[in-house]
Amino acid sequence: MMNEKETPKQRGKSCSCFSFLGGGILLLLGLVGIYFVLWAMGAFLIIADPEKNVDAAVALSGGELDRVQEAARLYNEQVVHWVILTETGEMVPELGEDYFILRKNEAMKMGVPGDAILVTDRTVSSTQEEAQAVRELLQKTDLSSCIVITDPFHSFRTRLIFREEFDGTGLTVRVRPVRNHWYHSNTWWLSKAGWEATILEYAKLFAHLMGVSSNDFN
Repeated sequence: MMNEKETPKQRGKSCSCFSFLGGGILLLLGLVGIYFVLWAMGAFLIIADPEKNVDAAVALSGGELDRVQEAARLYNEQVVHWVILTETGEMVPELGEDYFILRKNEAMKMGVPGDAILVTDRTVSSTQEEAQAVRELLQKTDLSSCIVITDPFHSFRTRLIFREEFDGTGLTVRVRPVRNHWYHSNTWWLSKAGWEATILEYAKLFAHLMGVSSNDFN
């Protein structure tokens, strides 16, 4: 029951305080909700299979040299015995050098012997073609397992594609994101690059699920 001694002015102030408090709580809940949605969008794209010993590390094409560097780290830590690179036929204009040679040299610079680097037989132009080429190489060389290295936001779709291509072959595939990468589930929306990567990746994932192929390495 309202206090009979409370004046209309006092009652008005009390209502205003409750309205302000309620609005603040709703705003806070809204911000928490937005944060959770953005975090979930990024987290959904990132997967990391266990880093167990396998035959080879596959450094997917695209991105920077950090994929090759991560594959070399696994070789140096004796998690794998081979490093697999895919051939794209691309050139690096500013260096006037073949993209594949650049990646191979980086692996060797980081301690991977040239005879421990395997190359897929055919030129590829998409993640799906890479999965097919890697499958063919593993079967040709009698290797049975690999761990695929890619960017964090590309890891979920990569595993989906590789598992589809490896289904029924008896081959084992794991996928790991590059460590110390700039893309994180709790901060990706703070940069333009994060928005571009996330939106494009969801578009590519949707296209793949709809059966639409695309020429991409990311």
